[in-house]
Amino acid sequence: MSEEPRRRLPIFPLPGVVLLPETTLPLHIFEPRYRQMLADALGADQLIGIQLLKPGRELDEEGRPAVFAVGCAGRIVEHEALEDGRSNILLRGVFRYRIAAELVAGGPYRVADVVPISLAPLEEAPAGAPSRRDLRGQLVRSVEHLAVAVGRPQAKGLGPGLSDEALVNEALSRLGLDADDGYKVLTMNRLEERYAWAVSHIAGVQARVDLLAPYRRGDGDPRWN
Repeated sequence: MSEEPRRRLPIFPLPGVVLLPETTLPLHIFEPRYRQMLADALGADQLIGIQLLKPGRELDEEGRPAVFAVGCAGRIVEHEALEDGRSNILLRGVFRYRIAAELVAGGPYRVADVVPISLAPLEEAPAGAPSRRDLRGQLVRSVEHLAVAVGRPQAKGLGPGLSDEALVNEALSRLGLDADDGYKVLTMNRLEERYAWAVSHIAGVQARVDLLAPYRRGDGDPRWN
């Protein structure tokens, strides 16, 4: 895993929110400090770092709300300015990073020097192991089966034109992940690991859906009705 030179980003600490590369995140900006952050980002490279807050009101050494080390830079791809100064924006995940150092507060929002984290690509598997095409196909089939089972057809339709990273991240994003699982995926540095985890996670959800299906239809064991 190689690391690139540091770059500076405004960071937006959020509870329970993880952005994955090549997925989108809608946000409503209303606090004055984040209005300023948005204005500054729009006037620069249009990047904002989405950073997951640690739970339990934990503070870092500087007395700030503590955040996890890895985040995702999102580019502002849509911006709707509202009359009262608030905004609706849409971010698209661009790259993962690790916080190298957070700057001493000199403005209303937090800024950090970050190191982008590269991702090991899917490689052609040795003889007898699932191929790159097999991994992609297995994931798509798992997602489509679960989407039908839970009544979320919008989670189907993962296009063959998506990159390997976009495919797995988009699949998980459409089906929904809690913050803990989302952060776990974000920190995985090998795509094989992400694919294996995604298929296993979806299979676990599918098993629970299948187990409950008879009771949703009303034809399960009457003792539980």
